[in-house]
Parts: sequence; structure tokens; C-alpha cells
Amino acid sequence: MDLSVIAFWSFSTLAVLSAIGVVFFKNIIYSVLSLISTLIMVSGLFFTLGAELVGALQILIYAVAIVVFYVLVISTVPEYKGKAIDPKYMLLSLPVGFLLFLELAYVSVYGAWASNTGIFKPEVLNEIGNVKAVSTILFTKFLFPFEVASLILLVAMIGAIILGRKEQVMDEEEVK
Repeated sequence: MDLSVIAFWSFSTLAVLSAIGVVFFKNIIYSVLSLISTLIMVSGLFFTLGAELVGALQILIYAVAIVVFYVLVISTVPEYKGKAIDPKYMLLSLPVGFLLFLELAYVSVYGAWASNTGIFKPEVLNEIGNVKAVSTILFTKFLFPFEVASLILLVAMIGAIILGRKEQVMDEEEVK
């Protein structure tokens, strides 16, 4: 058995176990730590599949930035400190997880994700590199959607700043 196959199955097993921990841990902090583990294992899966750019972005964006944001929110908002997750939400996650399992089973059986066309052909990726292939397709074919997404994020950031300032100004007026 090849070492990459062993690594793939190890990362996937640990990712599934960590994801189960996210759902079933009663303490929110333990759930967030399990989420970090899940995201790191998924990035390991990307690395074993040869998608180094996606694996690195998974670690940088999700495992670091988003999870740090979750921890800051949980630690600063008083009603979340030490609060356990309601069991009815855990029961709700079971049918959603089952539907996700059916979707992944369908994709695995029928090979719906196999795309051997254009720039994402394995021989093209090996020839020009993963990062160059993604940047080429992103800045040629998908330039307009990329710019629209950046504009939406800019508007959301400005809106969050305005809303945050409004609450801060209102709090300062209440103190006076």
C-alpha cells in the first residue's frame, strides 16, 4: 500500500472523528477545538490529493482566522461562557449529516467530481503547477465574479464598521 493512500485514510478518519466531536461535545470550547482539528485534517487531505494551494488556504483562512474569531466571540460574549449546546440541535444535525452522506456517496459512486477537461487535467496541473493553474483560471475566465465577490466583501466590511460605530456611539451616549 502506498504511503499517500495511508495518509489519505488517516486524515479522512481523523477528520470524520473530529467532525463528530464538533457536533456531540457539550462544551462549546471543546467543539471549537474539535473544529480546528477537523479543518487541519481536511487541509491534510488536500495536501495528499496534490492541491497544495487549497490546503494552505484551508489552514490560513479557516483553521486560523475563522476559528480565532469564534474563540474571541465565545470568550467575550458573557452568555456563551461555559454554556452547553442544547441536545435538540444535536438531534437536528443527524438528518442533515445523513443527507450530506447520501450526497457524498452519490458523488463517490458516479464520479461526478472527476473533471479531466481544460486546465484542470492532471497532466496540465503537473506541468504548470497548482497555484499557476488556479490563478490563470481565476484571473481570466472568472475575473468578473472574482471582482463582484471582492466588492460584496468590501460592502459587508464597511457595513460592519458602520454598525459597530453606531453601537459604540449609542453606548457612549447612554454613559453620559
